Amino acid sequence: MQFKFRFLVLITFLFHLLTSPVLASTEPPLAIAFVEYPPYHFTQDEKVEGVSIRIIEEAFRRIETPIEFKAIPWSRALNWLKAGKIDAMVGVFMRADREEYIDYSTMPLSKAQIHLFVTEDANIEYSEDLTLLSHLTFGVKKDFSYGPYFDDLVAQKKLTKLNVDVGIPQLLVKLCTGVTDIVVGERGNTEYVFNQLSKQTNPQFERCKQIIALSPAIDARLAYLAFSKKNRLSDIREQFDEVMRLMKQDGSLQRIVESYHP
Repeated sequence: MQFKFRFLVLITFLFHLLTSPVLASTEPPLAIAFVEYPPYHFTQDEKVEGVSIRIIEEAFRRIETPIEFKAIPWSRALNWLKAGKIDAMVGVFMRADREEYIDYSTMPLSKAQIHLFVTEDANIEYSEDLTLLSHLTFGVKKDFSYGPYFDDLVAQKKLTKLNVDVGIPQLLVKLCTGVTDIVVGERGNTEYVFNQLSKQTNPQFERCKQIIALSPAIDARLAYLAFSKKNRLSDIREQFDEVMRLMKQDGSLQRIVESYHP
């Protein structure tokens, strides 16, 4: 009888241990990648900042799912997303070739306005026909989509003079030193980065007292939270979508946006 009693006590202890919330809380957080893309997602003073970051944090807080952000270069992050080495990625534009490995959130995180940027002394005008500028060199970000109009012209080899680099800071240096004639970039991000760089004492920016965004925008893109299909996170993505809808309804989504864009 004593043996049976001890055995029952042991079984009861193991049952409570396996079903306790303490054990459940030890599940690893979702790994969410981001690139340095202020003011939407970036690091500042060793902290992750940005309007998209705050939105994601609030959404996952509401569905009680732990997350951790990882700063990863753009091309590597896409490859890791495809391989399932990360669970999600912040601020990804929809493209047909990505849908085989990405499960996009229903609601976007932000809206991107894609412009052509030139130096203030450049005699360049944009008349909504990019082929008229095909003799000029465009600075573009590696593995980045600038919308169907620009992307299709590149694919059709109607725009061939491309100078590819890993980020907007490097592309702005090339613009200001005359390596490229035009930088293609999202307006909020490009102007934010330029303002930060222009505060530094850098001879490479002496030519660039100011940059100009040519109008109109060549595209307006919606940026989403991209989930890895490899990791089968459709349930999490559905919860995220539902919470985002509720955040829009209760006004908390707009309040986060206005805190970065008064």
